[in-house]
Amino acid sequence: MKKMPELVASQINTLLRIDSRKEYESLGTIGELFDECMDIMAKKIWQTNSQQAFTVEFIKHSASKTSRILGVGIYDDPTYPFFLNRGYNVKGLDPAIDCDLHTFKAQATDKYDVIFSTSVIEHVVDDEQFIRDICELLAPDGVAVLTTDFRDSFKAGEPLPATSCRLYTELDFENRLRKIIEENGCEYVGETNWKGEPDFIYQGHHYSFATLVFRKKK
Repeated sequence: MKKMPELVASQINTLLRIDSRKEYESLGTIGELFDECMDIMAKKIWQTNSQQAFTVEFIKHSASKTSRILGVGIYDDPTYPFFLNRGYNVKGLDPAIDCDLHTFKAQATDKYDVIFSTSVIEHVVDDEQFIRDICELLAPDGVAVLTTDFRDSFKAGEPLPATSCRLYTELDFENRLRKIIEENGCEYVGETNWKGEPDFIYQGHHYSFATLVFRKKK
């Protein structure tokens, strides 16, 4: 793995703040995304760009062009065309285009060095199966890079943004999803710290963005 920029390394398994967008702009990542994927980026809310920027920078420094990369939920996600345009070995899937992850996993024969999914899991009804499928598709030492919507005070049944099934909490990550990740031969990368007050508002809902990064044990 190439040396990870300090900014990216500090944002593994934590919250991405609105200020992170400015930091990735200074790093040049936001500009690169606009250069490669102007049409998609122009439709995004600017405060959310830190999610795509984090994923892009993490993959740039943890994968090569020959690494097997899988993008899950790629419709309107600039991460997939970003790496495709740059000659990486990346495959993408989305139920709006071809199939969902569980259907794909049932017929897949390959294992992947990197699996990314940007702001998708909060829209998935069975998120536990989603994590199991990712774990099963990872090659030994392969890494999964996810971002999602987060608010630690969220309770089931509270109002949600349109099309979302939930907002994530630290308890979800540290208990419910950690259990599934570890049962399926994976582990979180680095220390975890998802503490922080919400700093984003969408459709009247306050929340933040979180990163969820785990690796398949060798």
